[in-house]
Amino acid sequence: MSSLVIALVSVMVILGAMVGLVNGFTGPQAQIGETVKRSSGLYGEITRTELSSLTVSVISAGATVDWSVGNIGQTQLRVFTDWDVVIVYQDSAGAGLQVQYLTYTTNASPSAGEWTVTGVYRDAGTLTAEVFNPGIVDPGEEFIIRAQLSPSIATPTTNSVTLAVENGVTVSDQFVN
Repeated sequence: MSSLVIALVSVMVILGAMVGLVNGFTGPQAQIGETVKRSSGLYGEITRTELSSLTVSVISAGATVDWSVGNIGQTQLRVFTDWDVVIVYQDSAGAGLQVQYLTYTTNASPSAGEWTVTGVYRDAGTLTAEVFNPGIVDPGEEFIIRAQLSPSIATPTTNSVTLAVENGVTVSDQFVN
């Protein structure tokens, strides 16, 4: 009888160990599957996102840059706080090349070192307002980025501006002041 109790306990220990091994193996496999699913979804979003630089204007004696960009892809762009704007330019103070990573602000008049989206439009060239999903850049819509620089841009110089949206897709353009 005591042999039977020992055998039963041994079988229960072995079964418990097997259950632990199976759970230890399937848990990471499920996490890997979930990661692959998320990655392929993000890849699909990235491949459907496309931006086009329309115009770049330098105003306010070289201190302000207005940049019109079009969403020519198939995805909405909505999280402005997750966007990055970088401007590389020759400064008017004679210090040479400036690389400014600008900070997003909701203020319509950004301070030095900041940028904002001044508006989302059906046509930024004529400032024709958007009518669908206000504040979200839907496919086919355009938006204007206003960046404030200090020191200002020297003349005559060739400079560049780059935008990266929330999913990592970028657009760049060169402009002359």
